[in-house]
Amino acid sequence: MHMLVYLHEEGSISGAAKCLHLTQQAVSAQLKRLEEMVGRPLVCRQNQRIELTPDGEVILLAARKMVDIANRIRYQFSNTTLDGLVRFGFTQGFSLPMLFALLSELRRVQPRLEVRWETGRTSQLLAKLEAGGLDVVLGAQADGNAQGEVMRRERLVWVGDLHHLVRPGMTIPLVVLPAPTFIREHIFDTLSSAGHKWTVHFESDDPASLRTAIRSGWGISLFNEETVLGDFTLPHAMETTLLPFPGHVEFFMRYNPLRNDALIRSFATVLRKVLNRP
Repeated sequence: MHMLVYLHEEGSISGAAKCLHLTQQAVSAQLKRLEEMVGRPLVCRQNQRIELTPDGEVILLAARKMVDIANRIRYQFSNTTLDGLVRFGFTQGFSLPMLFALLSELRRVQPRLEVRWETGRTSQLLAKLEAGGLDVVLGAQADGNAQGEVMRRERLVWVGDLHHLVRPGMTIPLVVLPAPTFIREHIFDTLSSAGHKWTVHFESDDPASLRTAIRSGWGISLFNEETVLGDFTLPHAMETTLLPFPGHVEFFMRYNPLRNDALIRSFATVLRKVLNRP
């Protein structure tokens, strides 16, 4: 099949032989065997150039597909794939589209890698990393907190029925994660600095429960923009004059210094690639 493709592209036995690193006699023998297999002539000579016959054009279509498959297989197994285990902990603010992109890219680049996933609050994940229970952590922090290598910066968005729950002189009901979390303290500080009164109406460790409480009108909260895009069931305001601008959140990476090996570096490279996408 490679021979037929090169023969069509080069227009000569000698050209195909050069591409295949074979002698002209070897290419001619391959062509003869192929014609015997299909029982029809596949080439003809036109003005010192070899052209494919109509039957040859039909075979060429299949040949191109087979060559493409062969090249992809060769590329796949020419790359270094690593066997091993990576224990990855990530903050709950890591959105599902990003998680899907990370899993897809890991599957493509390191198909023999075993990954164990764990979600949690950044402080808990970092403690487990220091204790040797995790290899790589993706955490959340305020702008410029410098807890690790910053991978992505996202705008924070007020989420909830702001028009009914935020009014002059009214104590603002909040839906928040339990302490200690960066986003919880950031909500308190942002509202207090702007002179707003607030109270916690709903608290949960489960992101799905937080979303349900917000949809049910229990209060407002702060989410990073990536987690609310496309969710039209969740009321949110990218821009609002009712509340102060909440700033940004940074996602940072840290990994176990005792496992600074090729496997962890490879995982970190994929994580950077995915999180740096717009």
